[in-house]
Amino acid sequence: MPAPPAAASLDRVRARLAAHRPNLDPVTVDVVLAVVLTLLAEIAILRGADAVDHPLGAALTAPLMTGPIAFRRRWPLLVGIVVPVTGAFASGLWAAQSVAYPLSEFMALYALAVWTSNRGFVIGTSAFVTAAFLSALLPNGGLAGSLVFATIVVIVLAIVRNVVKDRERKAELAERERDVAAREAVVQERARIARELHDAIAHNVSMVVMQAGAERRVLEKGSGSPHEVLETIEEVGRGALVEMRRMIGMLRSDRADPLAPEPGLADVPTLVTQVREAGLPVELRVDGTPSELPLGIELSAYRIIQEALTNALKHAGDARASVMIRYGNDSLELEIVDDGAGAQARVTSGGHGLVGMKERVALYGGKLDAGRQPGRGFAVRVLLPIR
Repeated sequence: MPAPPAAASLDRVRARLAAHRPNLDPVTVDVVLAVVLTLLAEIAILRGADAVDHPLGAALTAPLMTGPIAFRRRWPLLVGIVVPVTGAFASGLWAAQSVAYPLSEFMALYALAVWTSNRGFVIGTSAFVTAAFLSALLPNGGLAGSLVFATIVVIVLAIVRNVVKDRERKAELAERERDVAAREAVVQERARIARELHDAIAHNVSMVVMQAGAERRVLEKGSGSPHEVLETIEEVGRGALVEMRRMIGMLRSDRADPLAPEPGLADVPTLVTQVREAGLPVELRVDGTPSELPLGIELSAYRIIQEALTNALKHAGDARASVMIRYGNDSLELEIVDDGAGAQARVTSGGHGLVGMKERVALYGGKLDAGRQPGRGFAVRVLLPIR
């Protein structure tokens, strides 16, 4: 659903503002603030607007309150002690009230609350409270006012510290969850690639073995030409190498390089032809009207057929096989059947092929029935929902 025009315009304005937002270094900002606050304090003293009776003392102590702000990120505990303590005594000695003083004290106390350890926070807060009570004994101090001020400041500091730390913990937890999710995605993708590698290479190598066995029998009998068999072995072997290099390249590379398209049901006739050339007669039947399916289902269906035919090549012996693909309105049915005598070995071996089939079918909420047929042979029947 497209966004309303007003919302789209607001998003564009925000994007433009973010693009033109200056990238300021926080440390540089603190240095600039320290200089500005120092100038404000000194100007107020020179104009007689602050510490009128003690301009010299106020002028000398003003940089101790404003200057450390430049270093509050590097040494938050030191700045969080020096600035409030200096401010407390400057206020108690000569009633310094420049606007630069409370601003500096706020920045220093924020650094103390947010950027220090628990031990440093306790030390800095204790120093501030002690200085506030001692300043109450000075000529311009007041015990009641200092007590109220110190209490309020300590409460605010504790609240700010808890809020900021809680936000940091949540951000850290969210970052950790993103890392875990990313690692899990990588693991799942690598497992998927490993299954693809197993299915593709096992199929091709099985055909190479079958062709090599056929060639050996031809040579033993001393009849027939080995040319066609050797040509098939060469083609299948090259195909296996291409698949293996492509899969291993995906495992090794982090780049999103364009890869060859994954096989689908349109490639099943080629697969059947390869299996026939490897020595297993296969009949292919397609019922219904072929339709465009999700890529994942196409790939899974192809790999299931490939694995079933590979198993028939390995275990069925002297047999025939048939492949049926039925397109329904809301499902895809597969049936791969052979009449070989080696079904028991396939059932008891429990190799990765059958496990891979189960995983692929379960991924799409389908049904798998694989086992011996009455009499002889092995059948794999799969129902994959497509809606």
